[in-house]
This record gives sequence, C-alpha cells and structure tokens, in this order.
Amino acid sequence: MTKPVGTSHRRGRTSLLVQFVAQWVYLPLWAAASLALGVLVVLASAGLNPPKGWFNPLRGLLSWSRLKAEWSRDPEVWRAYADDRLRGRLRKAENNQALYAGHPSEGKQREVSVVLPVRFFRGVGAAHAVGVAQSLGWSAEVLPSDRGQWHPGAVRAFRGWGPGAAEGKTERGMPSCRGAAPQVTKGT
Repeated sequence: MTKPVGTSHRRGRTSLLVQFVAQWVYLPLWAAASLALGVLVVLASAGLNPPKGWFNPLRGLLSWSRLKAEWSRDPEVWRAYADDRLRGRLRKAENNQALYAGHPSEGKQREVSVVLPVRFFRGVGAAHAVGVAQSLGWSAEVLPSDRGQWHPGAVRAFRGWGPGAAEGKTERGMPSCRGAAPQVTKGT
C-alpha cells in the first residue's frame, strides 16, 4: 500500500536523538564499507555497478540544522530549512547542467533533471518542494512512495536544456510551469 502523494512521515524525537549520536559511530564504518566496495568493484571487474549513493556517507548525516528543524516540528522552521536546501540543490543543477542532463531520445530535446530527496522537505511536504521548484522555473513531479523505488516520495525537478528549451518545452513536450500554481503530480 502506498502513502497519499505529498505526505511524508514525521520522525519521533527519540529516533532523531539516537540517529544524531549514533552517526558518529556508523559514518566511519560506512566510509570503510564504501571503500571496501570500491576496491571490490575495481579488483573484480565483474560489471558490478552500484549506485553512487552507496559511496556517499554524508547522505545519512543528520546535520545540526536538520536536527533543529526536525526537533522543533515548527512549519516555519522547516520552511526556512527546506527553502535553503531546495534552492541550493536547484541552483547547483542550473550551474552545472552538463552533470544533471540526461541523454535525449531521438527527436527529443535534452532535459536537466534533479532529484530533491524527502530529507530536504519532510516537515513541509512535497507540495512545498514542487512549489519552490516551479517558482524557480522548473517543472516538478512527486516520485512514487513505493518501497522498491530508489527515491521513495522524493520530488523530481526537470527542465529543458539545449535547442528548443527557449520555447519553454520539456522533454515530454509539456509546457514548463513557470509562474503556474504548484501542482503535485504523481510520477510514473
């Protein structure tokens, strides 16, 4: 069973405190395991292609600012935290479009796409993340919340890049959402 689109689970304060304290133990272990996996991939040359996220120990880091946002449970604190993280990730994608660009199918324009993880907007919901992306000229969709997904409940922001992008069309031929009211759509 999937959650309704745009909802995210709020975590208890006890689990937040345990994660904040325990991360100083598991981050070095995670880094060592990532290094071991990297060596295994290089030495084995067996075609194993693990996701880049496996090698990023900072992905599970609970920073002081995120701890404050989750601990407070105040929507205004979360909104400030979320706006800062979401705008930063979207600016990074704008400034380095070649890194975030996908390879277009024949006859389609190139698309810049970035995933905004739930940890950036957990306290304000996916609709807020979609609204921030759209206010910056991006189209956005909420990814499915199924457990089998790589980024359950995250938001994918995308926009056209290259020839045809000036006309405001995305890869799917849909007009961009510049200036439109935030709409949460469920991804496929």
